[in-house]
Amino acid sequence: MLLGMVAKRKKDPPQRQPPDLPPHPNEKESITGGEPIEDSRIAGLDLSGRKLTGFSAKSSIFEGVSFAGCHIPSPRFRDVRLVKCDLSNAKLRGFEATRVEFIDCRLTGMIAIECRWQDVLVENCDGRYAQISDGKLHACEFKGSNFAEADFRTTDLEGAIFTQVTLHRADFSHSKLRSADLRGAGIDGMIVTAEDVRGAIVSPTQAMDLARLLGLVIK
Repeated sequence: MLLGMVAKRKKDPPQRQPPDLPPHPNEKESITGGEPIEDSRIAGLDLSGRKLTGFSAKSSIFEGVSFAGCHIPSPRFRDVRLVKCDLSNAKLRGFEATRVEFIDCRLTGMIAIECRWQDVLVENCDGRYAQISDGKLHACEFKGSNFAEADFRTTDLEGAIFTQVTLHRADFSHSKLRSADLRGAGIDGMIVTAEDVRGAIVSPTQAMDLARLLGLVIK
């Protein structure tokens, strides 16, 4: 198979674990910098443009919260769901996320350099121009989302699953895509090297597209 890519899965990667959320979370109406959030539901807050230091959340739900343009150094989320939240142009360097779900969120231009994600779901999100470089994303799923021209350089995406995801002109240079399932992704113009896609799971059509991207001639 082309450059070590495989047409179908030989061994299933670890299944993503969903967040463990409380059945009746406490309603919380404000967020104070440095105060941990736990067992809470936060809805409709506009935090755009703020700097939130020491921001952590556990077993909580965010609905319709705007973090647009926020500077949140080293945030830590565990067992968290974000629904219809705006993280466009937010700076989240060193973002640690475990069993986190982003549903119907705006992630346009989000900067999450050096992130560490485990069991993260990104579904129906706009992640165009997002920067998720120099990170590790294990057992993560991307569904029905647009990550055109996003930056995934030098990121470990081993075992990630992409379903109905646009990756047009996204940059995966020096990333690790072994066992990553790209069959559900649009990869037109994706920036990648032969070593980057070694062991990735692709369709026969995608293999031909990647061959053209890499300048190979198939006779």
